[in-house]
Amino acid sequence: MQLRHWAFLLALSSASMISSVTATAASLTGLGGLGTPINTFAFGVSADGSTVVGRSSSPAGQVAAVWTSSTGLQSIGDLPGGQFSSIANDVSGDGAVVVGQGNDAFFLNEAFRYDSTNGMVGLGFLSGATSSQANAVTGDGTKVVGQTGGGRNEAFLWDGTNGMQGLGDLPGGAANSQAADISANGSIVVGRSISANGVEAFVWDSTNGMQGLGDLPGGGFGSFASGVSADGTIVAGRATSASGLEAMIWSSANGMQGLGDLPGGSFFSEATDLSADGSVVVGRGSSAAGQRAFIWDASNGMRDLSIVLASLGVDLTGWTLTDASGISADGLTIVGTGTHNGLTEGFIAVIPEPGTALLMGLGLAGLAASKRRLG
Repeated sequence: MQLRHWAFLLALSSASMISSVTATAASLTGLGGLGTPINTFAFGVSADGSTVVGRSSSPAGQVAAVWTSSTGLQSIGDLPGGQFSSIANDVSGDGAVVVGQGNDAFFLNEAFRYDSTNGMVGLGFLSGATSSQANAVTGDGTKVVGQTGGGRNEAFLWDGTNGMQGLGDLPGGAANSQAADISANGSIVVGRSISANGVEAFVWDSTNGMQGLGDLPGGGFGSFASGVSADGTIVAGRATSASGLEAMIWSSANGMQGLGDLPGGSFFSEATDLSADGSVVVGRGSSAAGQRAFIWDASNGMRDLSIVLASLGVDLTGWTLTDASGISADGLTIVGTGTHNGLTEGFIAVIPEPGTALLMGLGLAGLAASKRRLG
């Protein structure tokens, strides 16, 4: 009786563990489209992994789009007037605020901020500029960064109190800068500017202004910052090494470090985003099969996202994942763009936490052991 009772408890515990694993099972979901044929791009994901933003073809034209599992893909429209065209580049931590670029009543491309209460609102331009684009937003949705163009090519920071403010440029080069991302807490902005050395990645804060991050050793000079960790301490992007264009991460403690490339093909890789703590990086690289989305961490190095998903049992029939552009705060949800049955389609991929495969094995082993003992 005691043996049977123990076996029952083990089976119950194992079933519970398996249920937990199933809840975080690896998966790949296409975002669909708003027109025929499907043509969608996924560019950003909320910190909690629930909301994806990007762009889709629609009967009206190219439109900024938002996807959740409950609503599917939905248009958020465009700025009033002008030619219908919009794109969503990023979303706040809870999915409530979306930023990007639309076309305004003066037929100018203008940065926007969108929420369900106010709809899509243009953020304006820096003096002398005739276009603007919002690329990223803070976790709470209150600060937005991007760049202006058409007469004034400059990175900007926007908030509801101060409006749009220029962030300047690195010294020694042409007046040209672009803000690609902002830390979740709003303290650090990253991007690229032209310095005396050439195109150079930068970090910006309100105390020190814009500071260049340099480049990887070897090759020609050129670096670009695309993403930043939640607290602003780790930066990801691309630099020029002796091998070629290479994904990189930077921190004040370790400087700039190259992340390598996928096996085979010409040498090329670029990091686009990273998890909140900076431990997981995603992007695109060149492999023997062509350009592929990658995932990187210090333990495993750079891996083809498709191969990782396939190893976890995900059916990738018809899919080629070419670009990973965003990652959730916990590093478990990745969004990007690929081809699905020959059509361009955004995707959302979920990778379970490390060790869940082992947990599944332990659960099944426990059930098998209990059956042997009862048998």
